[in-house]
Amino acid sequence: MAGAGAKLFTSGAVLTAAQVNTFLMDQAVMVFASTAARDAAFGGAGEPTLSEGMICYISDANSLLYYTGTAWSALGEDDQFVLSSQVFG
Repeated sequence: MAGAGAKLFTSGAVLTAAQVNTFLMDQAVMVFASTAARDAAFGGAGEPTLSEGMICYISDANSLLYYTGTAWSALGEDDQFVLSSQVFG
């Protein structure tokens, strides 16, 4: 599920599949060549499902989109969002 928050993994920790899917996969900006490639990546047997808040970049359209829970919507000039960063090291 997207929006699970942040988790600090310790050195040597063994990650479960659920942790990888929840904290890493669902909270990344996915990059796809086209919307067709994006749509083909979800919903089939053994493929991930969409969840609200997911973000993707479509290379052929040079566009950034977010999933509303029912559809993909473009992030445009009128959208406001806050980006935060954390330095690890």
